[in-house]
Amino acid sequence: MNISAVDRKTQEQLVALETQLAKATGHDQDLDEAIAETIVPAGHKIVRRKYTSSVDACLCLIGTTLPGWHWHVGHGPTGILPYAALTKSANRDGDVQLRVEATAPTVPLALLRAAVKALIAD
Repeated sequence: MNISAVDRKTQEQLVALETQLAKATGHDQDLDEAIAETIVPAGHKIVRRKYTSSVDACLCLIGTTLPGWHWHVGHGPTGILPYAALTKSANRDGDVQLRVEATAPTVPLALLRAAVKALIAD
């Protein structure tokens, strides 16, 4: 995990956040607060981000906490649920070092689920 980029208290908090995200179905202010407390880097001003309802807020969070990672959004295998994939390249040739995927009821939740998986895996 990229500890220098993420102000996190424990690995367990990320796992707990992953569990909360797995249960989420839409915007959730309490979950937004948990995200801000767990993975927003120290020193970054938090302005009541609505991570669970805003694609822009999720992409900003990913850019801040997972520099060098690339994102892709589409539909999962069923063609119904949104899907997000995050990949980290190992070198300049673009060889993939790490890839995580997630589906969710909404695009922001899919991005958040993938981001937390990436933070745990990195």
